[in-house]
Amino acid sequence: MTVRNREAERLETNTNIHEFGRAMAQLNLDNVPPEKRNQAIMDHLMRIMADTINDREKAHEIEVSRILHHGR
Repeated sequence: MTVRNREAERLETNTNIHEFGRAMAQLNLDNVPPEKRNQAIMDHLMRIMADTINDREKAHEIEVSRILHHGR
């Protein structure tokens, strides 16, 4: 069994938990069909992550992944 220190693996960000919560709350799902809501939430989450992570290389990886996943 491998023990991982997730705190040590955490990427630094320029936001706190309250700002993150406000950013997530800005997502309006009123016009999103129920079967696409999970995808919309994940897309919004990944966009926030890419915008707030200090490591620009990792942020770019997340953004590319978001775009590729959204294109499916």
